Amino acid sequence: MLHWVPQRWFGRGTFECEHCGEFPDLAEPADRTMTAAAPPINEPRARPRKHDGRPRVLLVDDSAEYRDLYAVMLEQTATVITASRGEEALAIASAETVDAIVLDVMMPGMDGWQTCEQLKANPHTSTIPVIMLTSLDGLGVPEAAARVGAASVLIKPCPVERLAFAIKMALH
Repeated sequence: MLHWVPQRWFGRGTFECEHCGEFPDLAEPADRTMTAAAPPINEPRARPRKHDGRPRVLLVDDSAEYRDLYAVMLEQTATVITASRGEEALAIASAETVDAIVLDVMMPGMDGWQTCEQLKANPHTSTIPVIMLTSLDGLGVPEAAARVGAASVLIKPCPVERLAFAIKMALH
């Protein structure tokens, strides 16, 4: 059975099969035939983990370009969910099954350090490994990441192989 999930795929909706996973809707919004069956946008619903062996990764970055780029690059190794702000990441991580979080540091509002601290302080999300992905390149960055509980830090731009390996290592 297909369900409509709004704003799931690069700011667009997607059809989701309970058995197969997600199918991006690349049609124009007026061409959607199943929107009447869509759940309300404000009601988060927990989704079962896919049985395809790929981890579910929450990718958080305020840059739409970086979100889209890394989500596409990781698609072969992970089921990617995206968020554009720290507050949105906290809500998604609390409502859905997420295996790992890739988190930008410099974001408006709640930055990545604050978001990671809150994820680690919440009993429901404290065990989810967090990988900081940042353009900051300084001597204090690894120490700051360790202080907030991040599993690792990667510098942007990051090759997809390195990011996929960091996710794999964080999950083991």
